[in-house]
Amino acid sequence: MIGSFRSRILMLSAALVTLGSLAWAQPAPPAEDLIAGQAGGPWRRLFLDAMVVERSEGLQRTFHAARRHEASPVVVADRPWEQYPSYGGPYLYGTVAWDEGKLRMWYHVHCGGYGNCYAESIDGINWTKPNLGLHSYGETEDTNLFIYLSDDLENPRRASGQCHNPSVIKQTWATDPDKRYALFCYGTDYRHARVAYSPDGLHWTFVLETEDRGLFRSGDVLNFFRDPYRNRFVATWKSGSRRGRAAGVAISADGLNWTKPVEGPVFGADDLDPDATQVYGMPVFPYQGMYIGLPWIYNARWTKVGANTDQKMFESEKSSPCTMDVQMAWSWDLINWTRPPVREQFIPRGGEGEFDSGMIYTARAPVQMGDELWFYYGGWVGFHNTTDAHASIGVATLRLDGFCSMSAETDEGWLISRLEQFHVPQVTINAAVRPGGEIVAELLDADEQVIPGFSRDQCVPFTGDAVRHVLTWRTAAIPEAQRGQLRKIRFYIRDADLYSYLPDQTREPETVLWDPAANGWLLPDADGVPGASRFRATGQASGYSIVVGDGIPYADMHAVRDMKTTAAYARDADWSDDSDWAVEAWLRIVDKGDEPDYGLSVWFRPDHGRNAAIYLSDAAVGIQSSATNTDHRVLETVPMDTTDAFHWYRLAHTGGKAGTVTLSVDGAEVVSEGRMHVAKFGYSTGSADALLGPVR
Repeated sequence: MIGSFRSRILMLSAALVTLGSLAWAQPAPPAEDLIAGQAGGPWRRLFLDAMVVERSEGLQRTFHAARRHEASPVVVADRPWEQYPSYGGPYLYGTVAWDEGKLRMWYHVHCGGYGNCYAESIDGINWTKPNLGLHSYGETEDTNLFIYLSDDLENPRRASGQCHNPSVIKQTWATDPDKRYALFCYGTDYRHARVAYSPDGLHWTFVLETEDRGLFRSGDVLNFFRDPYRNRFVATWKSGSRRGRAAGVAISADGLNWTKPVEGPVFGADDLDPDATQVYGMPVFPYQGMYIGLPWIYNARWTKVGANTDQKMFESEKSSPCTMDVQMAWSWDLINWTRPPVREQFIPRGGEGEFDSGMIYTARAPVQMGDELWFYYGGWVGFHNTTDAHASIGVATLRLDGFCSMSAETDEGWLISRLEQFHVPQVTINAAVRPGGEIVAELLDADEQVIPGFSRDQCVPFTGDAVRHVLTWRTAAIPEAQRGQLRKIRFYIRDADLYSYLPDQTREPETVLWDPAANGWLLPDADGVPGASRFRATGQASGYSIVVGDGIPYADMHAVRDMKTTAAYARDADWSDDSDWAVEAWLRIVDKGDEPDYGLSVWFRPDHGRNAAIYLSDAAVGIQSSATNTDHRVLETVPMDTTDAFHWYRLAHTGGKAGTVTLSVDGAEVVSEGRMHVAKFGYSTGSADALLGPVR
């Protein structure tokens, strides 16, 4: 089975090198994940940076803060173990997530040592704290503590508690029912990162090996998440930089074996920040193909001269506010991070005397509540290093995609999007228009000329407030001459905020076929080949030429290892797991070369996610895939002489998301210096019907 195909490269290559309690309307649990989105997209286009905008005029990129919900605080200290005199009260560090039709919260308390408690809710406002029968506290036999002190209390180190800042991740893919849930944390009793597993999210067993050896070296603040785009676990950990505390990143395929792409911080304070600024920690969550971070900004000075000992750090902080704010940052790769140029609070602290006036720490990710994002957080009265500080849990809300907007006042502004591929002339927008304002758009070709029938005058104006309004034109279909081509969108905005957009994702069936006998014996990238059938040459091959042999015209594609070349043709396409597809070619292998893990291949390859290829050597044919851009794996092969003649190779996907990929040669299914001759090749999306037929 092959899954999550998106954007989108068909590649034909001969290669010899490896490539790289209030009354509240009860919400329903979300039917789809609108936060991370699907692993392979499509993803809504946000305006946090320049990734989706090529040009703009008269617009302001406006960043928006979340708003504290009027019901906050929603979880307060009403149990003895939550009322400890020093750093008392429930707070997050922790996790809030939809699970089994309700919201579940794994939160933190300090009650002599660190404890971890559980609560649940059906509406996100009214929370219950069920007794779990797992731990007692003082004279109370039954509590909602699910992890507390170690049994080995004779060792003074064990009195600090077993788990600091718990990140709970449901492992829906786990085959072992006892590992349905994973909990990652800083093990305060062993002074390093640990992991535990549970069948139900309540009864936990720590991995024994992490007593002696932590998952990785770090400070005492950790946040973990599951990255659906790369199928991996990710952690941010407390590190240090020349500006004091900072955040590093670690990654793992299995949650047990971790590596650090950078041994040190990837995110910290910079010289645009006030002097009293450090990054205490940073939860990160995947959002629409990117990563959004919530850095906890510790407003405290840092040691500027000499070694940074605990005593010197304390002395440096004495003249500082020692409050804790939450800001917002984003990244496309977890290494390079950006913040808004004006360093404002994303969840504003409350006024003097309010439950969140001193410090705010957030849960590891927001939850989806209808068309809003809810950010649960621990709010504190008091400051860092003040022992009488106490906490409660609140929630702040933000409209879906509401982090940033392209906005205009009464004077109209406009923006031009990046090139987009879509077949149906509709664009879903998330926007809020003020009285007297509007949003309209026009479609442009690659040269930014208006496509006939799709000017701003033909657009139906939007004058409302909606997170998913379908913007349309009075013209129903894109002209035939423009079908299959990339285009841009120019949005005109007046007295409005545009938060995101997404072109229509309807996929029309597409068939692309290169046949030299039908196009004047031209190579696939030649100017004379019609655009609907043209491919582009990639790499620096040692040879592309048209030859006629055995009555068949073909392309001779030749790559030489010593020259570190790749002979390849590629074309951008668009498909999804819901659709059928097929890729076919008439091929004859001349010399497979000596690269065992790549060989000669015909790829259906997305930018990321899983992929498939026809794999060919001189003596075998099979199906190949790639775990990464450089980790190519031959999944299955069958013996075959691929050099004796041209053969019809066909790789097809049928059956939708749960479907299969099959390889056939000359119409028969064979499995559920490199040089080759290519007589024909092509592909189809939306259909898996045969294109070529047997060689004749």
